[in-house]
Amino acid sequence: MLRFLILAAALATAGDARPPQRVTIAPAEAALLERVPVHVGGRVESIGTGYRHQWPGIYFEAAFRGPRLVLRFDDAVNEWRASIDGAPPITIDRPGKADVVIDGLTAGAHRVRLDKVTESAAPARFAGFFVARGNGLAAPPPRRRQIEFIGDSSMAGYGARAAQVECTQEQVRATTDTPDAFAALAAQHFAADYQVNAISGRGLIRNAGGTVPQGTMEQLWPRRLPAEPAPYADPRWQPQIVMLKLQADFVGFRPDATWPTLTALVADYATRYGQFLTRLHDRYPRAVFILWWFDTRGAPPDQAMMIRAAETRIGAAARAAGARDLLFLPFPAREFRATACHGHYGVAEQRRIADWLTRTIDAHPEFWDGR
Repeated sequence: MLRFLILAAALATAGDARPPQRVTIAPAEAALLERVPVHVGGRVESIGTGYRHQWPGIYFEAAFRGPRLVLRFDDAVNEWRASIDGAPPITIDRPGKADVVIDGLTAGAHRVRLDKVTESAAPARFAGFFVARGNGLAAPPPRRRQIEFIGDSSMAGYGARAAQVECTQEQVRATTDTPDAFAALAAQHFAADYQVNAISGRGLIRNAGGTVPQGTMEQLWPRRLPAEPAPYADPRWQPQIVMLKLQADFVGFRPDATWPTLTALVADYATRYGQFLTRLHDRYPRAVFILWWFDTRGAPPDQAMMIRAAETRIGAAARAAGARDLLFLPFPAREFRATACHGHYGVAEQRRIADWLTRTIDAHPEFWDGR
């Protein structure tokens, strides 16, 4: 059964002259429609019937004329958020195989943006935007700036809208919010296109609690869709900045046959992190790398020494690969309150983290490589 939560407002502010947007769920007259060209943000598989996707933070942008727009889905797992001409967003929750019709618009030109809000356990499909024949316009152009995020749950906005720490899996799904998490917010601050290549609980070489040993980020990052082995390739995607947050490796650590001590895990992590940066540099030779790093203030001396040694080894590997720049950015966790699902950051703290990150990037305009 279709379940939709429609949050459209008739007027955004007093004096706003835009007419109300009406939303209906009904099959559209396919023979009378044309698919609108789109600008895609994030990794997708473009097929004849639309766009298959699984990574979080996917977004689609398009332009069109006329009073009516159709959004066609085949997606029973994700929540989406659509906005036309900057009006209050319309939330579309797990549409399944359905057409979402938005009408009541003016007859002139419009711009629409559709954001995926949730993480996907499996691939799904967005078939595209459709309008009456002759009313499609050229897609919005790509932005000059590009930034890629590689990481875990915080980047994906895990449970960010929750008001409590204890959450069921359904509550996590219902409160996750990638567009309002720090990665997407920081990219939007800089008017940059972005990819959020993040999966909750996944580390670089070891996942949180030691789970899913064959699904670490060094294994999944090269993929177009995490669940499928086909590699991602798009020569137009050359981000000036790549930010990595890969620390789930140390969550719930217990000695095992692979890593009998924390020292062994840190040493292997440092070596493989350097190798991962070398792979990233090979693909993005002009990129700057920002590493969300460990704040060792107050840490036991032996742990602080291990982290410094890891930083030295990773930095040496990046320099040997020829990386343009590398910034270790210690995260001051004590300054932020983790009050959302399972000790994650709520929306307000996500915005504060985005401010923390944008201040750092603002201090280094050269990171954008002249763009």
